[in-house]
Amino acid sequence: MDSPSPRSPSAISRRGLLHMAGSAALGLALGRRAIAAEAIQSAKAFRFVHLTDIHVQPERRAEEGLRACLASIHALKPRPDIIITTGDLVMDALAASEERANKLFDLYNRICRDSDIPIRNCIGNHEVFGWQSKGRIPSDHADYGKKMSRDRLGLENTTYSFDHQGWHFCMVDDILPNEGEGYHGGISDEDMEWLDRDLAAAGDRPKAICAHIPILSVAVFRGLEARDKNTLEIQRRRVCRNPGPILELLKKHRVNLVLTGHLHQNERLELDGTTYIGEGAVSGAWWKGAHLGNPEGFGIIDVKADGAFEHRYHEYGWKAEKA
Repeated sequence: MDSPSPRSPSAISRRGLLHMAGSAALGLALGRRAIAAEAIQSAKAFRFVHLTDIHVQPERRAEEGLRACLASIHALKPRPDIIITTGDLVMDALAASEERANKLFDLYNRICRDSDIPIRNCIGNHEVFGWQSKGRIPSDHADYGKKMSRDRLGLENTTYSFDHQGWHFCMVDDILPNEGEGYHGGISDEDMEWLDRDLAAAGDRPKAICAHIPILSVAVFRGLEARDKNTLEIQRRRVCRNPGPILELLKKHRVNLVLTGHLHQNERLELDGTTYIGEGAVSGAWWKGAHLGNPEGFGIIDVKADGAFEHRYHEYGWKAEKA
């Protein structure tokens, strides 16, 4: 069953009450060790794929590219149970007109309807309508900000969770408004509080966090040099601005896996028992070829019955137009 973020208080309170009642009864009967054993036994082997930074658009043969990507996914053996996306699905709603933004979401939804594998979406910065429009889209517009992406992607909230085959997945919105215009990375206080409760309710089940902007990254250091400065500066558009509290939360709840995109580069980090995977982009360098040696592709994650997993990056053979 899906669990929305606290922007839907009634749903959270019902879920919280049911969880507390169920946990108390089960805990009294079996004890914590037995609960953990049951959670592990309930996990089953399955496969899912991770797509990020699709940037679908009418230009650069992007529709053809996304269709080729989905065809490659459907041809995998074994077939994935679900497709998870972590944002930048369209290119792009930040500065687009209302007409253009709606056409982009129309295009994305039309292509995805052809998939008979369920798709779970997470938003990225390019799904936020009007935040970089330089005033052309007023803040009181009916679809301003994340309202358009919620409606067009069929999301009750942009942060939510669901369970699959014994795993608990949290789809996290880590796009925050910048002062004035634009965006930066980070998880809001409201969503941090919800995430704390939601992960606690998941108990000993294996857990995955899926978000757009990295919490941890090594690739973000490319090209940085302090020289005459006392501090090394990393833009808040590149990584989450509040990694410390997020890392503590993930450690507290023993999160197994974090999947992100945004940088269009492949990297894998391990910290405090959590694996952080930054995935290369479906679009490569925005449908212009490989980005910093990272070709167009997606992640394949094979989950084992004991909650362990294996990940590999799969190139689907896309050939971009020559510049």
